[in-house]
Amino acid sequence: MKIQPINRRGFLGLTAAGVAAAALSGCKVNTSSPAGGSSSGKGALTIMGNDGEITKDVISAWQQLNADAPITFIKYDETRLNAMLAAGTPPDLVRGAGAQVTPYLASRKIAKPLDDYLSGSSLIHSGDLEAINDVWKWDGTRQGSGSTYGLTKDWSLDMMFWYNQSVFEEVGARVPDSANPFTYDELLDVAKSMTSSSGGKSSRYGLFATAPDVAFLQGMLATTGVSLFSEDLKKVDFSSPEAQKAVGWLADVAKAKAGYTLLDPNPDGWDWPPFSSGRQAMQSAGYWLTGVVSGDTKAPDFARMAPAPLLGKERVSPTTSATGHWIPAKAKNPDGGFAFLEWFTAGQPAKDRAATGGGLPVMKNLRSSLPVKEAYQKSALETQTAEDKYAKVLSFSPYATVTALTAAVSEQFPKLVQGSLTAGQFADQVNTKCNALLAEGVSRIGG
Repeated sequence: MKIQPINRRGFLGLTAAGVAAAALSGCKVNTSSPAGGSSSGKGALTIMGNDGEITKDVISAWQQLNADAPITFIKYDETRLNAMLAAGTPPDLVRGAGAQVTPYLASRKIAKPLDDYLSGSSLIHSGDLEAINDVWKWDGTRQGSGSTYGLTKDWSLDMMFWYNQSVFEEVGARVPDSANPFTYDELLDVAKSMTSSSGGKSSRYGLFATAPDVAFLQGMLATTGVSLFSEDLKKVDFSSPEAQKAVGWLADVAKAKAGYTLLDPNPDGWDWPPFSSGRQAMQSAGYWLTGVVSGDTKAPDFARMAPAPLLGKERVSPTTSATGHWIPAKAKNPDGGFAFLEWFTAGQPAKDRAATGGGLPVMKNLRSSLPVKEAYQKSALETQTAEDKYAKVLSFSPYATVTALTAAVSEQFPKLVQGSLTAGQFADQVNTKCNALLAEGVSRIGG
């Protein structure tokens, strides 16, 4: 079973149509040969991405400015990507969640280092990038330092959440604020008070959708000072008191039926439809939801953003995605891939995205472009600014994908909720399955 991450940056495509036309005003991309490159960035390009982000209008704007670099766009598909990589005919640019995929791509030499390109870029200078882009760095043992393997499109601190201010007022609950974030236990208690049912069916869930996603668990554990992974990233440990607490909280949510879970999946596929319609009092999302809220008629009146909750006592607010793009090591036209990438990341398309609030720009000089006209926009940016100091790069393992590990955890999770596995048995079985995956990775790439 494949479990999708809780925070889906791809849904920003819902707001992309309103800004895509603005990209047509983009200035001509820098196509001078980057350091280490062998061409001028010209020639046909194949891009695998999200058509809600790299829209037809964005592609049209590129084509108008770069007629000698036509684009073949492929919607992201992991199975197809793996087949293309195996055949030695990968795309020239690929979408990915840098926080999760960088160690895997870099350690297997699947992705091309971008350091030479960046040093020769006229649009991107090292001091211009927000520190969050360090999730795309890998030094062979740890994320956050070493060579850069990708560029973030735009980002959020993904453990933050949005809440319906009216529902909080209705039940008399304390409104979360930057000085006093909720603990996860407080969050669940509040969610229970907001959850209601009619005719045996839920009419409103208090909490956002949850799932035992490894990236989400790693984010929860960050506030305890403990990692799900061992120091050498070769094993996981779900038996630690901290991991047991995190998984136990997710199980308690499912038992209380305070929100959508693996045992009661959201038929809409993500939080926005029930949140915007009032059927869910919270949504798991970072700053990027600002752009989605702006496209709704009612949500601006009630939607507000809250800081990341605490499982432990340490304020940490990581990104578990930092969605962006990377260039395969065997790409046919890597120079062209980077030429498009720097334009998309730091050129006119990035300026247009920043103006919508559909994510924090990775370029520091674009932060001032974020919208603050409406009350919800101003409030969200103030909350985000206060949260900035708690941002942190988490390390994920190079030996197995987050998707594969999450699938192994998710397979056993319903048994924990239903009581056929004790917490200890759950930890033992998940450790066995996940560590087998990690061991296979170690045998493949060494370590």
